[in-house]
Amino acid sequence: MTTTGTAADAVADMFTSPLADHPAVVAAARIADDVLAPHAAAADDPARGVDPAHLAQLADARLLSVTVPEAEGGYGASARVDAEAVELLSGACTATWFVTTQHNTPQALARGTQGLPPEAVTHGPAAARHRAGLADASTTAGIAIAHIRRPGPPAVRTERDGTGWRFSGSADWCTGWGLIDLVMIAAATADDRFVLALVPARDQPGLRAGPPLPLSVMGGTRTVALEMDGLAVGADDVLAVLDAPPWRVVDAARTANTKPAALGLLRRVLVGLAELGTARNRPEAVDTALALAPRAVELRAEAYALMDVPMAERVPERVAVRAELGELTVRAAHALIAARAGSALLTTSPEQRWAREAAFHLIQGQTAGVRAAQLAAFGHP
Repeated sequence: MTTTGTAADAVADMFTSPLADHPAVVAAARIADDVLAPHAAAADDPARGVDPAHLAQLADARLLSVTVPEAEGGYGASARVDAEAVELLSGACTATWFVTTQHNTPQALARGTQGLPPEAVTHGPAAARHRAGLADASTTAGIAIAHIRRPGPPAVRTERDGTGWRFSGSADWCTGWGLIDLVMIAAATADDRFVLALVPARDQPGLRAGPPLPLSVMGGTRTVALEMDGLAVGADDVLAVLDAPPWRVVDAARTANTKPAALGLLRRVLVGLAELGTARNRPEAVDTALALAPRAVELRAEAYALMDVPMAERVPERVAVRAELGELTVRAAHALIAARAGSALLTTSPEQRWAREAAFHLIQGQTAGVRAAQLAAFGHP
C-alpha cells in the first residue's frame, strides 16, 4: 500500500505486522497494489466484473492456499499469515477477495472437518477426488450454503436416490458463477443432517442459475441464485454429510469472529483518510484518521488474540469486538466521504465504494447475536 504523506505513513505504520516479510504476505502486497487496486472499480461494476485472469494470478501465487502444506501446493503458513494476506487483498479489491474466499470452505472440508467433531462428519468420495485440486486451487470452488443458517423449513431438501441423492429447492446466494469450476451445495435431510454436494458450476439437468443479482456492492462478483428441481447428486459427488446440530454450534461460534477482510477495508480507509487530508490540505481529515486509527489497531489486536482461543470460548467478547469494528469501519468510511465532499459520490471515486463495502461486512456471516451486538455498537459508539 503506497502513501503520500507523513500522516498516511503514520497510520499505515500502526498496522505494520512482523509478518510483513513472509513470502505469502509479500506476494499479496504486490498483487494488491499492482493488479487488484487498479481494477477495483471495474470489479465492482456488473458490466465489467472480477477479472478471471486476476483469480488465476492469485491461485498461481498460492494465495488461495496459504495455510495448505507446501507438499500440497501451499505455503504451509499459519492462519495469522493468511489473515494478513487477506487484509491486503480485500483492502485492494473486496469483490475479487469475495470470489476467492468462497473456495476456503470446500478446500478445508476436503482436507479435514473444519472444526467439527470428527464423529459429526462423514466424508464422501468427492473429498478425496478433489482434495489435490482444491488444495492448490488448480480447481476452484464456490459455495451455496447460506440458506442452512436460516430458521424455518429448509430451503434446499434432499432425499436418497439409490446410492446418491436428489436435491430440490432454492439457494439464494452463490458467488462466482462463471468464474469457478465447482460449487458446493448444501441440502437438508429429513433426519437433520446436511449433505454437501460438489458439482460442476454450470447449468445442468435439475440445476439452473438465475441472472446475476442486482447487488448494491460487488456487483461484478457474479452472485446468483440457484434453483434445483430434482438435481441428481451421485455418490461420487458427495463431499461430506454433516450432523446439523453440532454444525450449528460451530458455525455460531465461528461467525462471532471479526473477518480479516473487514479489517483490511478499515485499514485502507484510514490510510485513505490521512492521504486525502494531506493531499487536499484538510487537517481535520488527518486529525480524524489519527484519532480513529489507534482504536482500530487496538481492536484489531484484540480480534486476532481472540481468534486463537478455542472456538467455543469467549464468544460474547468476540461478538462485541466484531460489532465495534464494524461500527468503526462504517464511521471511518463516512468520514472519508465527508472529507472528500461531493466528488466522493462519483462512481469513479473509491470513497462511495468503500462505504458500500463497509455495509457489506456488517451482514456477511451475520447471525442474530452478531446483529444485536452491531445495533448496540451503533447505539452506543
